[in-house]
Amino acid sequence: MPGLQDSNYKFITPEQKQHFLEHGWFHLPQGVKKENIDRFVGDVWIRTGYDPNDSNTWDEEWFRMPRQKEMLWKDFAPKGWGAICEILGGEERIDNTIFDKAGDSLIANFGKEEYRDKVIQPKDLGNWHVDGNWFTHFLDSGDQSLLIVILFNDVAPRSGGTWICEDGLTRVVRWLHDRPQGCPQKLRDPDGTTAFDPIIAGECNKFVECVGKAGDMFICHGFMPHSASKNHNRIPRFITSPKIILKEPMNLNRENPDDYSLLELKTLHDLNVDSLPEWKAVGERQRFVPSNNVKKDGRLLVELERLKEHARKTGGIIDSIHVEGVAEYNGWREDRKQAPTIPAH
Repeated sequence: MPGLQDSNYKFITPEQKQHFLEHGWFHLPQGVKKENIDRFVGDVWIRTGYDPNDSNTWDEEWFRMPRQKEMLWKDFAPKGWGAICEILGGEERIDNTIFDKAGDSLIANFGKEEYRDKVIQPKDLGNWHVDGNWFTHFLDSGDQSLLIVILFNDVAPRSGGTWICEDGLTRVVRWLHDRPQGCPQKLRDPDGTTAFDPIIAGECNKFVECVGKAGDMFICHGFMPHSASKNHNRIPRFITSPKIILKEPMNLNRENPDDYSLLELKTLHDLNVDSLPEWKAVGERQRFVPSNNVKKDGRLLVELERLKEHARKTGGIIDSIHVEGVAEYNGWREDRKQAPTIPAH
């Protein structure tokens, strides 16, 4: 693994490493190859059925698209993948049996005309959350190791960029530390309440808008609170937020301090400790079928028909893993009746 020596890092600069340890995120310019960005968004208007030049056809403000194309991370984003591996302590710690490919499950944000002149403070956006609606969260969970935001087009301020809440990360880490029994998908207490919207609205002040150029990546701690924003400028915005899974939960009590990953070090830093010898997860680690996949996957066959019709008219090809039928990818069955299992350790 890279360790903490700057000379051991090939993809992350010393400044980016330090920024992650202090802030829980960093901006990686051009983490994805341009030709792969172009390929993944090249048919987006065919898939949506919208006219890029007529906003009156943009019927939905925001939606998730199903996966039609995928590539191994190493090929899709050599620079980005290298940075991810260095944050997580080396590629050998990553589970390559699930979510091993980057895909074009684009999250589209078209905005609304009514937002153009509005000013909405990030703490007032609502829907502040931590990803991972498919497993039980623990402080050491590796199922959502990082929050990654990949820009598939240039994203300017006020154009639908994801907002992250930097000082909310510390609050989430401490909240999970105090709940070794684990918390379900939405990080709710047994009484059904969740802390994040009121905490972020009332206590947090460090907000960052994920803006940049197509191919840029924002690599954040997996417990980073974030929220979709309003696209005031109505410049269509396309991103993905992929999952990277660890083979084992984070180890927050390593014998050799040099063996800690940057992710583990940031987690410990936010607890103001060097290690956690006494902390132990006491609940059952579970995975679930995510409920929000239903609507996204409902678009799959509609998109595929649009791609086929376009190919018939133009004599082109259909660039989709589903050409021969609905496929299985990244460990999820397309009928969504089965979640990936947790390997026995």
